[in-house]
Amino acid sequence: MTAKDTGSIKSDGNSDAADLARLGYRQEFLREFGSLATLSFAFSIMGVAASIPSTFDTPMLSAGPASVVWTIALSIAEIISAYPISGGLYTASKFVVPAAQMPLVSWITGWLNMLGQIAGFASSDFACARMVAAIGTLATDGDYQPTAGAIVGIYAGILLLHGIINTSSTRFMALVTQSFVFVNFGTVVAVVIALFAASPAENRMPAADIFTSVNNMTGWNSDALAVMLGLLSVCWTMTDYDATGHIAEETHKASIRGPVSIIVAVAGTGVLGLILNIAYIACSNGLNLPGATGMSTIEILYQNLGKSGAIVLLVCIVIVTNFIGISALQANSRMVFAFARDGGLPFSGYFSRIDKRLQVPVNAVWVIIVISLLMGLLNLASSTAVNAIFSLATVAMDWSYSIPIMYKAYYCHVAKTQEFTPGPFYMGPRVGLAVNIIAVLWTAFVSCILVLPTVMPVNDLNMNYASVITVGTLFLSLVWFYVDAHRWYRGPRGNIGEDAVAAAAAEADAKDAVADSPVAV
Repeated sequence: MTAKDTGSIKSDGNSDAADLARLGYRQEFLREFGSLATLSFAFSIMGVAASIPSTFDTPMLSAGPASVVWTIALSIAEIISAYPISGGLYTASKFVVPAAQMPLVSWITGWLNMLGQIAGFASSDFACARMVAAIGTLATDGDYQPTAGAIVGIYAGILLLHGIINTSSTRFMALVTQSFVFVNFGTVVAVVIALFAASPAENRMPAADIFTSVNNMTGWNSDALAVMLGLLSVCWTMTDYDATGHIAEETHKASIRGPVSIIVAVAGTGVLGLILNIAYIACSNGLNLPGATGMSTIEILYQNLGKSGAIVLLVCIVIVTNFIGISALQANSRMVFAFARDGGLPFSGYFSRIDKRLQVPVNAVWVIIVISLLMGLLNLASSTAVNAIFSLATVAMDWSYSIPIMYKAYYCHVAKTQEFTPGPFYMGPRVGLAVNIIAVLWTAFVSCILVLPTVMPVNDLNMNYASVITVGTLFLSLVWFYVDAHRWYRGPRGNIGEDAVAAAAAEADAKDAVADSPVAV
């Protein structure tokens, strides 16, 4: 089925602004992201070289090797292709949800996605702070043990750095982002080669144990459940799939490059993650994990490569972690901007403002920095408190994806009361419906796993607060909507009139007609 047959958006590079106008919005950003920058952005948001070390302890210390290797992730590229706009799936709800339900659905989706992204960005930068502190611990042979205040201080510095970088032009961000994928890939290769080349024989785990050994240390009576608890690592790594959607208004040929980058990045991250996990596990035999730094992967590097080798690779991992933070902040700020543009936030006019010189939402960037810093300050009171807030990230973001997907599956494919106009990446009605159903069922299943305590018996220190924080966020958003917001929030509303939308549609259709015309020879 061709793009013309399905009535999809055909992006020829010049009609991006017209395509955006057909969705009801005017072009406000500069489009500086090309193929390499967009692909690199999608890879960097997952940052497999750094994401796995940040979350490796949960599966490794819960069930051993097997739960780390067998993982799965699904893509949401079809919707991003159809609706290439900064709000991502939040804005897509305007087109796949019935008008009567759209304000409430988009309100819930917007708040879950926005707060989930902020928690994800904050937790990534906090993990980076822990890694920086771990370098100090390694360099002093364990004499330096960072205090909670020291971690927060490092964290504040990292937040400030990422905020300054994101207060830059889109052209600068695109140029910088192009390098991220190569550093990420190079770090994975360096870690894998170094571990296999330098690890002593006594640290090598038998090949069969890498994939089959389950050492249940969770306190749960089920090995199968212990293995499933390891899904936290992959879900944290393979999240924020829609990040390229949030920079769609800064991307040339966004309806094509966005979904392609998502698919390639998810596939590439899956392969690299599998290889990296195998390397860490294969060289962890008999080690006392998580070690002095409190992070198993750092201990594995230290025990196999020595102090100098571990520090060199850890510096590379810290650089990749910074790339995750930079990319996550850019995507998150565009979501804040998009939600505010539709009037979904307090002081929406302020947070939807575009800096006239840089043409980026500077106010949105810095409100995220402030909120993230406040989250991190909780570490001064309790590490349990800060981890409880960070736990919002994965479950909230996954449901912010699944809610629009669920509505699309039912109202566009089953009831057929809503028309889905696909983009260049289109799976077709039957395959698309099947994939949508699997995505929603998978999210429901994995959400149940991710909110369970990872250790039994439960106490205030090891309690998994993801369910409390996520349900609390959902409850407060519903209360706010029914008490007040329903009076003034109307969902993604666009910011151009119907005449402008019609003119943009005519312009885009004219360009499509020219593109489809035979060329005289």
